[in-house]
Amino acid sequence: MKAVIFDMDGVIVDSEAFHIKIKMQTLQEYGIEAQAKDCVPYAGRSSKAFFTDFVKKSKKNIAIEEIVARKHTLTTEYIQSGKEIKPVAGAIELIKELYAHKIPLALASSSVRTNIETFLKKFGVYECFSVVLSGAELPESKPNPAIYLQAAEKLGFKPEDCAVIEDAHAGVVAAKRAGNYCIAFNNPFYENCMADLSAADMMVDSLLELSAEQIKQL
Repeated sequence: MKAVIFDMDGVIVDSEAFHIKIKMQTLQEYGIEAQAKDCVPYAGRSSKAFFTDFVKKSKKNIAIEEIVARKHTLTTEYIQSGKEIKPVAGAIELIKELYAHKIPLALASSSVRTNIETFLKKFGVYECFSVVLSGAELPESKPNPAIYLQAAEKLGFKPEDCAVIEDAHAGVVAAKRAGNYCIAFNNPFYENCMADLSAADMMVDSLLELSAEQIKQL
């Protein structure tokens, strides 16, 4: 592989649990009840996609832009509250190793750009990425392949020359539809949810299993 494209939530940032908590809090503020298990299938997808489906099912007259904005406000408040948010084990080390080996890196996340930049800067890897894309700025989120096609184009490589690291079903599907080589991180957060990562070309239980040399030889 000539380049690597990272997802963020669940791959770089150990954030899936608090994202679900905030989504549920947002829904409750608008009078929509939901359980954590209802949110899990939307991992890797945009907030717009998530809230569009839940508002539609509730049959409530709620503007999608409004409820999405409220979720982003609550997320920002959570991040700024000082509560500890950790990187996924091995993620930062892998990013820095790939960067040291001069392997071009892109970030392709469904999160809003402000959150992406906040986390990458917090963990000291923002400068490692030559391309940073937010799916929230695209018409459709994963599993639509647009974000991965755009990432490869901006990196200057064919999709098949780029390895994508993903942890969610929607992300794996998006990567394969784009023509990327996909490495699936079997995130323990989804252990009881049976996330379907079977479409990936390779699966690891920890990012500590990966190295720059190994990825170059794929």
